[in-house]
Amino acid sequence: MDASSIIEQAKLNACDYACRHLYEKYGDALVVGVGTGSTVKLLITKCRDFFTERILVPSSHDTLLHLVSLGLNTAVDPAGVDDVDLYIDGADEVSGKLDLVKGRGGAFLREKSLAVRSRVRMYVVDYTKYTGLNHIYVKPIPIEVVPVSVKYVIRKLQELGYGEPLLRMGTGKDGPVVSDNGNFIVDYRLLKPVEDPLSLHNTLKLVHGVIETGIFPSNLVDIVVVGEPAGVRVLGKNTGGRE
Repeated sequence: MDASSIIEQAKLNACDYACRHLYEKYGDALVVGVGTGSTVKLLITKCRDFFTERILVPSSHDTLLHLVSLGLNTAVDPAGVDDVDLYIDGADEVSGKLDLVKGRGGAFLREKSLAVRSRVRMYVVDYTKYTGLNHIYVKPIPIEVVPVSVKYVIRKLQELGYGEPLLRMGTGKDGPVVSDNGNFIVDYRLLKPVEDPLSLHNTLKLVHGVIETGIFPSNLVDIVVVGEPAGVRVLGKNTGGRE
C-alpha cells in the first residue's frame, strides 16, 4: 500500500470512529456546526444520517454545496445562530497540547466563529496532522487580512520575526486567494517553534488589518480523533487514548 492509500485509510478510520461517537454521545445535538476540508466532507458523506434533520451551520460555501449535494437542506447562515451544540471540523496541525493550526481551506475566520460559540468542539484528522510536539511549528499560520492593509500587515509580520509572510495566490485564477468574506490570506511560514500559540495569536490580532488567525488554542478544542493506519487515537477531555 502506498503512502497516499495509507493516509486515506487513516482518514476512513477516523471518520468511522467519529461517526459512532456522534451517535453515542451527541445524538441530542440540534444545532451542528460543520467545518471545511476533505476529511470533513468524508465524515459528512459516511455519517449522512446523523446530519439529517438537524440544523446545520456550514463554515464555508464549499461545505454548504457539499451538504446540499447529499440532500441535506437544513443549513442556515452562521450570522443567524447564537449557540451551537456541537462543532465538527478538521485541522492542519495538532500539537501535543492540542493547540491547532487551521486554514488551508481559507475558511478559518468562520470556522473559529462557530468554534467559539459551540458547547463541544470535535476535530477529525489523520495521523500526519498530529505532531505530538508541545509547540506549533510545522504548518504556516494563515492570517485573514483586509485587502487595503495587506502590504502593511506583511511588513509588520516580517518585523515580528516569527517567520516569513507570503500572500496566498490563487491557482484557478490570477491574483490573490479571496476568502468567503472578501479578504486576502497571508501565510506566515514559521522559522522557529511557537511555545505559546495563544500569545502569538493575540500579538497578531493587534496588527492593524489583521482580522483573524488560523491558530486555534487548546481552549477551543474538546476532542481530537486522530486516524491511524490500523485504528484511531482519541485525544482531549475525558478520552481514553487509542482504540
